[in-house]
Amino acid sequence: MNKYNIQIIAPCQKFLDDLKEYNLPIHTQLCDTIREVISNPFNSKFKRLRNSDRDRRARSGDFRIVFFVSNNTILITKIGLRKNVYKMDVGCPKLSKKQLRSL
Repeated sequence: MNKYNIQIIAPCQKFLDDLKEYNLPIHTQLCDTIREVISNPFNSKFKRLRNSDRDRRARSGDFRIVFFVSNNTILITKIGLRKNVYKMDVGCPKLSKKQLRSL
């Protein structure tokens, strides 16, 4: 079994840290999905994106995690709501404290 390293770009890490700060269950849900990705990033439930040869996505409720694998490293490039994540260039949404509380 391959062992994968994980790298999360800074905006995504900040997004996860903000979720953790407010003790939101979405944080736990996203972290569980990231653990699944680490254990087997080529699982059939992690679909390949249509217009990309390398990018894959993992579903986590209403959120999506976009990542790719390169040389035993998993790089998470986007985390966001399903309706917005594919429109984002790179990164994660910047949410205000009020928006975070509403999640």
